[in-house]
Amino acid sequence: FAYGATGAGKTYTMIGTPTQPGVMVQTLAELFDRIEDGDDPHNEGMEFTVVFSYLEVYNEVIRDLLTPGDDLDVREDPLQG
Repeated sequence: FAYGATGAGKTYTMIGTPTQPGVMVQTLAELFDRIEDGDDPHNEGMEFTVVFSYLEVYNEVIRDLLTPGDDLDVREDPLQG
């Protein structure tokens, strides 16, 4: 999650560059490295499913950045808000 003013460095922090990957890129790389680690006894016989989303919230509009298309609806739970 990144929040801040335009030009504050959110995209750079999350994605980075090819030579200096950001938080999101490093996290996914580490996750898949650990899953692929054949020497880890904890992974023996394990099957992994990885699911993630990449959303942008701007001016109360939510966009799915992995599946571009229509904006997503903001929903509220009638009891919990």
